[in-house]
Amino acid sequence: MFSLLLDFDGTLFDTESGHEAAYQKTFAHFKLGPCPPYETLKGIKTREVFNRYQDIYPNTDELAHYKSSTYQAGLMDAKALVDVDLLKQLKEKGIDLYIVSGGSRKSIEGILLTHQIQGLFNGIVCAEDYQMSKPDPEPFLHCIRQYQIVGELHGVEDSIQGIQSLRAAKIHAVGVHNPAIETLADAYFPSINSYLSNLIQTR
Repeated sequence: MFSLLLDFDGTLFDTESGHEAAYQKTFAHFKLGPCPPYETLKGIKTREVFNRYQDIYPNTDELAHYKSSTYQAGLMDAKALVDVDLLKQLKEKGIDLYIVSGGSRKSIEGILLTHQIQGLFNGIVCAEDYQMSKPDPEPFLHCIRQYQIVGELHGVEDSIQGIQSLRAAKIHAVGVHNPAIETLADAYFPSINSYLSNLIQTR
């Protein structure tokens, strides 16, 4: 058995510009001060980000809802970073695919439905399913427990927090797209497609 645990934002789909713009708009609208660089927020639950600003705006539910609504408005613009044909080839080889994300289920399922690829994944773990965000190992460990995954595992991430989460969960950590994580990952590829192509050739 071999399974892939795949991050979503910035790994499978180019949603990062949408998330970044939504955060910036929220920080400006609610006068929270300077918006942190998006690289420091990747993989972290939206509500956890805003919990840090409770002394400025105590209603973090309202902040999270505003950010999510702003992001949802541009959801249709999300571009695929992954070659769907490669995912299909992996499935044909009997490899199970899972999504492990800090994003909302509504956002993830909306994008998968738009691209008509929801059937390729054996399971989805999102922000609503666990307590501690990446870099904590809980998101990946929750996925393993929930879907009773056994056998060899690779995790694929594009962020520092994601790689740290995989390493903490003792999962082989594959970094993609982001040269800043090359030295942190167990293996690094310039794109997810180059990694998946290599995996197909070696399996």
